[in-house]
Amino acid sequence: MKMRLTLAQMHISPGNLRHNLENAEDFIIDAAANTDMILLPELWSSGYDLSQADFWAETNQEVSQRISALAQQTNTWIGGSLLKKRKGNIYNTLSLTDPRGKTHAAYDKIHLFKLMREDKYLAAGDQPVITELPCGKTGLSICYDLRFPEIFRHYALSGARLILISAEWPLVRIEHWRTLLQARAIENQLFIAATNAVGISGNTLMGGSSMLIDPWGNIIVEGSTETENLLTAELDFDLINNARKTIPALTDRRADVY
Repeated sequence: MKMRLTLAQMHISPGNLRHNLENAEDFIIDAAANTDMILLPELWSSGYDLSQADFWAETNQEVSQRISALAQQTNTWIGGSLLKKRKGNIYNTLSLTDPRGKTHAAYDKIHLFKLMREDKYLAAGDQPVITELPCGKTGLSICYDLRFPEIFRHYALSGARLILISAEWPLVRIEHWRTLLQARAIENQLFIAATNAVGISGNTLMGGSSMLIDPWGNIIVEGSTETENLLTAELDFDLINNARKTIPALTDRRADVY
């Protein structure tokens, strides 16, 4: 089984919906002819303009409708994180829209990042989300989740073959980003698709380096740390079986001991 996946590494201007939406639309249309799925960064429509979170959660209802129309127009899967409001709470939500324009899956960020004051403005999600895609089971995660290996192991043990990550990860800690992404792929023997923002967002310089990583930890494609990139690669899911057969680390776990 193979699929083509595109990472849209874009600059996000906090509070500037017109810039962000036009940028995302251009990326989606440019990539569509050569991909099955496009993944946008974390909070791509608004950035970390969290003091206006309620406004953005309302506005993103129309943004989601636009993404739905683009998914149908381009016949592609589109993922990315937006501020969403449900039952009085606002969440940082990674939504995955299918080629029919329907929301196929949605994941609320479990680990809120206190350094960006997410815990002040947002509610935390309370469950991991794994969904069935044409390529197989896929786990959803957002940025800071990357520092918590438990959720990634949960996905692997639940049968995930791919994990999608939308992020706004700063340049100052970009080596952590690279190391953790490769570690999560290696220890769980699956594909990692991680899209990061780039350029100055508010007062923070984002680190780019969006990447696709195979089950052996090899970087298939990686974006620049400085410029916007549209990164597309083909994923061959037979590599998962090869990696897990060669080094059966998941089946050699000692769950009876730890």
